[in-house]
Amino acid sequence: MKRQILLMLLIIPFLSGCSASITRTMDLWVGHHKSELILSWGPPTRVTSDGKGGEILIYEYERYFGQNPGQVYRDGSYTAPTPIRYTAYRMFYVDKAGYIYNRSWQGI
Repeated sequence: MKRQILLMLLIIPFLSGCSASITRTMDLWVGHHKSELILSWGPPTRVTSDGKGGEILIYEYERYFGQNPGQVYRDGSYTAPTPIRYTAYRMFYVDKAGYIYNRSWQGI
């Protein structure tokens, strides 16, 4: 647990700069046709409706930060190590004509 807290304290200053960079990078795609995005980023992981006749292109990325160690107990039992991970999302909202009109993201 202490290791995770220390890791987060070291990462927080880095993340604030990353978030601005992600936003700027994604903002550049607003107004472009989705075909341009797909040529550059590859096919999205998922596509879903935006509820307005358009679609949302979703790119998902698994982020790994090592693992939590397992535990060995006096009775000989143990727990296995568990990975420290999460999924980061990049979402582009596309109108009926195929043009990106918005973007959002979650996770660095």
